[in-house]
Amino acid sequence: MTQNIPNLPDLDGINDFLIMGDDGLPVGSLNLEQVQNDGANLAFKLAAHAGDETKTRATLREALETHGHDGIGYVLMNAIPLLTDDILGPSFDVMQAATGADPRAKMAEIGGLNK
Repeated sequence: MTQNIPNLPDLDGINDFLIMGDDGLPVGSLNLEQVQNDGANLAFKLAAHAGDETKTRATLREALETHGHDGIGYVLMNAIPLLTDDILGPSFDVMQAATGADPRAKMAEIGGLNK
């Protein structure tokens, strides 16, 4: 059975969105541009503190306090791809070129992806 998917509206230039609860009532709002900027800032702060667990946890705690439990997920979903694709990925490329070791394979092993 095929469902008919309605045409989605053109959202170009729209930055403010209402967040609706399961009951269809608005539970919050977000500004997409602000969430993207906050995610990028979080990714760069985390990268700057890489290897310093105390500063990393303090940075995450600050982000949680700033955005709350309802908003932190949106910020993290913007930070994580930037952190992995644009910061960690190129770092792994340099590491592999310099040492011949494959850091992605080691991360896959640690993460249980090779089972």
